[in-house]
Amino acid sequence: MEPARRAEFVPHGMGDTFAGLLVGPVLLGMALVILFVVPDARVPEANPPMVQRSSLSTAPLRAALTDPPVASLGHRCNECHIIIQPRDGRPEAINYHRNIVLRHGLNNNCYNCHDRENRERLVQHSGATIGYDEQALLCAQCHGRVYRDWTRGAHGKTVGAWNPRDPRYRRFVCTECHDPHAPMLDGIAPLPGPHTLRMGKQTGSAHEGLAEKRNPLFHWSEHGEEAEAHGGETEGGHD
Repeated sequence: MEPARRAEFVPHGMGDTFAGLLVGPVLLGMALVILFVVPDARVPEANPPMVQRSSLSTAPLRAALTDPPVASLGHRCNECHIIIQPRDGRPEAINYHRNIVLRHGLNNNCYNCHDRENRERLVQHSGATIGYDEQALLCAQCHGRVYRDWTRGAHGKTVGAWNPRDPRYRRFVCTECHDPHAPMLDGIAPLPGPHTLRMGKQTGSAHEGLAEKRNPLFHWSEHGEEAEAHGGETEGGHD
């Protein structure tokens, strides 16, 4: 009977230990190659453009009247108008509120928006009155498409957050940007665009001029009066 062979034992993990000892020197060698051999990547830099601090503000352009509305010196409208007989509503016939300039197209009568009997209410075309906190509904009667875009976030300004459920979310109402008596805004210069230095100087781009070509308001400002004189519309005109 042959004697049983004695089992041979090999130290466990010896190969792993040897490989682990090599990791440090290999990584060190790679770091030295990157540091001393690989040339530095020269990232182009440019001086940042200077802009007015006010153009970076997220505050409203103007303060909208609250409900109930409070006029100058902290007085409510009806404190005076309750003792003043209503006039015909023509702005040139008044000798108060001289700071108001009415430039609102065909909307040239005070009572188109203000209730004749209660000056702390706004009046709709139906004759129903609403508070100043619902003034967007008044604007919507004539500016329906703009109101639709505003409710969907395409028009106007949203600050704080994009999600309406977020408590920081806030969307400006019409009169926080527009003067209700003269709503057209002055031209606003856009902030400088991104400076794509890595792409080099962009000349003769395929996108050059597309903004003007596809902007209906630009077409109207350039050709609108001429098109109206001929009773037609230009290509891309505003319907």
